[in-house]
Amino acid sequence: MQRGAVEGSKGVIFETIPEKLNINLPKTFRIADFGCSTGPNTFFAMKNIMEAVMLKHQSTQEANLQKTTPEFHVSFNDHVDNDFNTLFKTLPPNRPYFAVGVPGSFHCQLLPEASLHIAHSSYALQWLSHVPPEVLDKGSPAWNKGKIYCAGNEKEVTKAYFAQFKADMDAFLKARAQELVEGGLVVVQIPGVPNSKGNITEEKVDSFNLLLYLPSIEEVKMVVEMDKCFTIEKICSLSHPSNYDSRPLDIERTCADVRAIKENLMRDHFGSENMDQLFHLLGQNLQKNQLLYDKVVRQDVYHFALLKRKGDII
Repeated sequence: MQRGAVEGSKGVIFETIPEKLNINLPKTFRIADFGCSTGPNTFFAMKNIMEAVMLKHQSTQEANLQKTTPEFHVSFNDHVDNDFNTLFKTLPPNRPYFAVGVPGSFHCQLLPEASLHIAHSSYALQWLSHVPPEVLDKGSPAWNKGKIYCAGNEKEVTKAYFAQFKADMDAFLKARAQELVEGGLVVVQIPGVPNSKGNITEEKVDSFNLLLYLPSIEEVKMVVEMDKCFTIEKICSLSHPSNYDSRPLDIERTCADVRAIKENLMRDHFGSENMDQLFHLLGQNLQKNQLLYDKVVRQDVYHFALLKRKGDII
């Protein structure tokens, strides 16, 4: 799915970055991928961005405004438990950039102020930093009793998950605003749901599971506009055929994929001794509920956004 989004966004990246990157290209051009995992999707994404920057460079060369070809410096970020050894072992051998690993949560500042030119994140921002407290509070209307996902039309649970998504997205944007130079860009791809007639729908409620929230494009717009650190230069919903669409239901693989991504965060909430049982229950629930499987795995809609850092942030 992520590879499909990276490839599906290539055209819009080539269109928007040369047009919207209105800064003098420095000798060292710095890019960061937040939530890189272990590759190879991150390498394809960085290649696309660098090629788009070089299109900008070529246009300025033709206008005699830029003579020096920039060197690229790429920071690969993910949480501290990410397998950076595997990431660096699989780096492209003839890569046209210097690479560095930056472990840590992308919900906080990870790089020096005004040191970054383009920030990128693909299929990472939908994962919540933690379970909303209301969902775990027995006295709360949002208490999600006996579940590790929301499988029904529980309005209060949906509100709690969206509030957490909004808080996480705001933290991500504020951190990137500190790291980016004025006029720097943020490129994100977030799996989501199509806009619907109402704010709360069964489709949306079914779409978040295991610290996962799939926003509508209007929700993404709202969070960015409330943050006030960035202008929205381009935002659209795209679709691609998932690699899973033509495959039979594969419960074991799905549970393994989810576990690889989120076990560390879930361990903090449920305890390491409960992990095997928890993912066994996930498999049972996916087996029983084809609609839930489709929402977790067969996500064919994602939102692309290109944001530009304002110059007047505090």
